[in-house]
Amino acid sequence: MKNENFLEPIEIKIFYDKELQKITHTAFEPAVISEGMTFVSMVYFIFSSYPEISKKYPPGILGFELNSRPPKKEEILKDGDEIAISVFHFNPADA
Repeated sequence: MKNENFLEPIEIKIFYDKELQKITHTAFEPAVISEGMTFVSMVYFIFSSYPEISKKYPPGILGFELNSRPPKKEEILKDGDEIAISVFHFNPADA
């Protein structure tokens, strides 16, 4: 039974590429969050859980996917969603 005074918990999964696994020490982890949480709020939560990620990788270096597609930052996460985070490897010779 849903209690109208409380947000329901939902479960999502967060996947990390091999570079980020050096920081997180895991390929993926489940997270139980409150319904209504946005994608960008979850990213802030991940960065606060693993501050080394944002220290080592400045903006523009990380790639994000939500259910295998580019996310919208204010998109509301749903039960069963999967977030994948990876490090872009830029080769100046390709520019």
